[in-house]
Amino acid sequence: MKKYASILAVLVLILGFAAISYSAPAEIPSDTTAVIAKGKTQITLGGELRFRGMYGSNLAVVDDKEAKEGTGTKNGVETGNTSYYDYRVRLNLEAKVSPNTTGYVEIESNRTSDNKSENVNWGSGANGPRGVYGVGNWHDESNLYIRQAWIQYQGSGLLGVPAGVKVGKQLIKLGYGLFFDHTYYGDDAILAFVQPVKELTIAAHTIKFKEGTINYNDDATAYGILAAYAGKGWGLSADITYIDHQQYGNTLSSPSDNTPLHLWNFGLRGNYDDIAGTGLGFRADVEFQTGKVDYPTVDDTKLKGWAALAGLDYKFKSIPLTLTAEYAIGSGDKKEGSNDNKNQAFITALGPEQHYTFVYEYLTPSACNFGSSYSKLNGLCNTQYVKLGGAYDITKDLKAELYGYWLRAHKAVAINGATDASGNALTDKDLGWEVDAKVTYKIDKGLTYWVEGGYFWAGDAYKLGTGGNNRDADDAWAVRHGIQLNF
Repeated sequence: MKKYASILAVLVLILGFAAISYSAPAEIPSDTTAVIAKGKTQITLGGELRFRGMYGSNLAVVDDKEAKEGTGTKNGVETGNTSYYDYRVRLNLEAKVSPNTTGYVEIESNRTSDNKSENVNWGSGANGPRGVYGVGNWHDESNLYIRQAWIQYQGSGLLGVPAGVKVGKQLIKLGYGLFFDHTYYGDDAILAFVQPVKELTIAAHTIKFKEGTINYNDDATAYGILAAYAGKGWGLSADITYIDHQQYGNTLSSPSDNTPLHLWNFGLRGNYDDIAGTGLGFRADVEFQTGKVDYPTVDDTKLKGWAALAGLDYKFKSIPLTLTAEYAIGSGDKKEGSNDNKNQAFITALGPEQHYTFVYEYLTPSACNFGSSYSKLNGLCNTQYVKLGGAYDITKDLKAELYGYWLRAHKAVAINGATDASGNALTDKDLGWEVDAKVTYKIDKGLTYWVEGGYFWAGDAYKLGTGGNNRDADDAWAVRHGIQLNF
């Protein structure tokens, strides 16, 4: 905890020294408050405070009886109903040392009960209270972690065109994030980029996912190149990413028994924001994967995943309404029980945020069948959906969104382990339907309140029971409200 207290102390000292060491005004946007450091360095402080309340029903997608018992977890999701409040704190500091050089640091809260999230559950501490009723008044329910810490330099002296490098822990996303989206917590990376012309950016990167033991070949590292062209109202981008995970499986008791994973992902995408001035926009993304899991004593597993997305957005000229139609699909593995030394499921690298639906995949087990269980937060892995809906600005400060989803697995699955009378897996592609809604109200500058929720009608892929004694899973739903201040 002392090291995080030191970070906060540094922020306070910067404010104090800046106030007494430099009095000349700087060019600061009218809606931004900045601190002026010695010389020409400009320091800008910012952050956010977020508080949310959550209630979820049957998020394990079982039946009412099992849900009400709430005896444990299924597919990594707690059975029973879920109810809690949480908070998140983020503080950031940007140091603009010169027109070419910028440093950035962002710290955020951490839930000390399990060190797994920046969202701290209310009343989750273990130490602090005294007295006859020694509950509450917690001292240790949260501490601080570093979310971002990077240096960026860009100029045109060396190559004669704008170029630069960004080094440190940073937020990274490829395209629309179907394959790779690490903008939630960030990665340790080096990014070098150049702009031969104003519209074209070419970049190369290396990302360290895991160091492992420093004297073993057990690292997990990504290498990639990308190019993006931003035209007037349209864009194209492509990238190639190679992940070299040298110790994907097994332990280091014998380094020769390591099981490396070598994965290539190829992405191509494009968008057109306002076709011929009609208000109609189009976007598309395709991803292809190849590679292998290199087992030392048995045949390798070949990786053959893929995904695609296509969407239309129509913005009305006369009213503040946007309608959306979208289709997305990610491949799944072969039928359960078969073994052909191939895994065709689309491999994703994502964060613990909502990827498309509010209930399915974000809060409930999904159809992803790359591993041995159907966990949540796997993106488009073995999932396809059709999305229809829209967003409407009721007033300048009040916005409403409503979307419906038809959900189907690419390959049939038995998410709850249902079997028929012969003991065979009772697989199905029917995942179900979902309706999501959200209302957002801007109370004041930087202050927003919202209510969001979703209702998921579970399909036959969630059937329960074995030996032919099968039953349908009950529906799942969740609602959450929150208030957030950005400054």
